[in-house]
Amino acid sequence: MFKSIAVIIGCYVLSVVLVLATDPLLSRLFPGDYIRGRVPSDTVLMASTAFFVVISILCAWLCARFAPSRAARHVLWFFIIGEVMGIVSTIPNWGKGWPHWYWLSWLLTWPVSCWIGLLLAGHRAEAQSA
Repeated sequence: MFKSIAVIIGCYVLSVVLVLATDPLLSRLFPGDYIRGRVPSDTVLMASTAFFVVISILCAWLCARFAPSRAARHVLWFFIIGEVMGIVSTIPNWGKGWPHWYWLSWLLTWPVSCWIGLLLAGHRAEAQSA
């Protein structure tokens, strides 16, 4: 049970760290547009969302890959924690000038990304057993 909790929490923390690590990359890709304290343009927000989706798929795949048993259950808990934390972070930021589509896109792409990560892990396991 400890390993299961460690895998789920570890993958979630990794996803948060990787998403935060994209900030310097976005500021280099979009100089002058991605500035702390200012709402970025829609182009930057779309790029940020694309990075988020890739990171989410990777971390869901890792969660399924390192799950000691029942990968789907581990990814389900990974999804639940992420969705709850997403809602918790969206509520205080809702009226701060950011476009609503940005927050909603993260909440809506999270379950799809988790599902894709789980599918990718499943296909790898099937390929190894064949």
